[in-house]
Amino acid sequence: MKPSCIIIDDEPPARNGLKEDLTALGMFTIAGMAGDAEQAGELLKTTPADLLFLDVEMPWTNGLEFLSGLDVKPMVILVSAYPQYALHGYEHGVVDYLLKPVSPERLRLACEKALEWWVLRNKAGGESGPAGYLFIKSNGRFEKIGYDEILYLEAANNYVIVYTRQKKYLVYQTLKGMEKQLPARGFLQTHKSFIVARPHIRQIEGDSVAVGEVRIPLSRRFKQQFLLEVLGKK
Repeated sequence: MKPSCIIIDDEPPARNGLKEDLTALGMFTIAGMAGDAEQAGELLKTTPADLLFLDVEMPWTNGLEFLSGLDVKPMVILVSAYPQYALHGYEHGVVDYLLKPVSPERLRLACEKALEWWVLRNKAGGESGPAGYLFIKSNGRFEKIGYDEILYLEAANNYVIVYTRQKKYLVYQTLKGMEKQLPARGFLQTHKSFIVARPHIRQIEGDSVAVGEVRIPLSRRFKQQFLLEVLGKK
């Protein structure tokens, strides 16, 4: 069974052109199309989809605002004529960002990436109980990492470095996007650039947290909530 997708774009030629290209690729079943965020919201109530092809610049509510308001988020590929939204898109954990006009080859690569994520997500969801791991893409390969292996994460421009007991992985993702893939109770943010694994916190002293032999900064912005979560006090 193919995963399903919905195309959301306020321009009929763009919707129809993307539909034709996706039909030619044959990777996804096209479950529907919408011309704005309101139509898309109503469509999703009756037609769940695995993937959204979402335009950013639309009347009334733009694509990123629409995405922020979804309670259950399918995978998303943003499609836009404006490159400046790319970073904001990745902060929402989108699969890919396509610039209009989209070439057939670039669309194929984005669809292959989404299909890989769909397969991996279904494998994880097929196990009994919540998955104890996630898949990340590093150096062109999908790596399976157990949550208990992760020591901490560090933001590095448009990348995140995931530190584990054995090695570190460079992932093309934002820290906020990675945070959404982690169990909330197991990981805590200490700084705008750092998230630490709660079980590996060894010591808290002043404005730093020891994880193993590494000291991670604990900034004023996150300190109060961090101490409340870990120690039960402000």
